[in-house]
Amino acid sequence: MERKLSKNAKKVWRTRCAMVCLLFAFISGGIYIFSPLIAFIVAGVDLLTFLIIYLIAVPLVYHVTTLVVRKDGITITKGILMRKRMNIMAKKIQYVELIQTPVQRLFKVYTVAFHTAGATAYVSQVDADLGRLFRAYKE
Repeated sequence: MERKLSKNAKKVWRTRCAMVCLLFAFISGGIYIFSPLIAFIVAGVDLLTFLIIYLIAVPLVYHVTTLVVRKDGITITKGILMRKRMNIMAKKIQYVELIQTPVQRLFKVYTVAFHTAGATAYVSQVDADLGRLFRAYKE
């Protein structure tokens, strides 16, 4: 069964983008004391980057990320320019970890970490019921 990320994934990414852009706005305010021209350039680049990420990149990442959940494992497909497909077999999973950052806690989403013998695969911005479904692989 193919699943998408949580509807709140866009909100989490956009909130993080706004927080980083506010940090750069604060930095450009400090630069303004020494050089107003450089401060305006930094602020302009910051605003342009914010708009590109907020309006183009976040919806695009949301639409290209898919999760296929099967009884024998999970297939994760993500990436805009470079598509990455990971097949994680249920029998290879050693343990599943549910992680929440403060911004994720606000929107009730999780990052799920699948730990196998060779690597760790992360799936960000999944809702609680999908997180519990993944957790059931090792319970």
